[in-house]
Amino acid sequence: MKQTCFVCQNVDCQSRGSEELMKELTTEVAEKSIDAEVKSYICFGGCDIGPNIVVHPQKVWYAGVKKEDVPEIVAALASGATVTRLDSADPALKEIVFSLLDAGVF
Repeated sequence: MKQTCFVCQNVDCQSRGSEELMKELTTEVAEKSIDAEVKSYICFGGCDIGPNIVVHPQKVWYAGVKKEDVPEIVAALASGATVTRLDSADPALKEIVFSLLDAGVF
């Protein structure tokens, strides 16, 4: 199943390195031929826990992502697993964002 990895590119996440995360994630997904597309997203509303990456339609949220987390995230994308240590987002916020993504708001 095709996965889309949305990487927040709002000012708070950018100040914590989300642009570099997006570049690294894009490169590694392409190099490993993983069935995933990496896209920017304007904001998930989790600014205090960013940078944030959301995988859709799998409904996986990675918060506080650092460059050194990217290989583990890429491995999870390839295997269908989840990096549970990076899943610290508020469940209510996740529900709202996942509903928006399910409705095609991206």
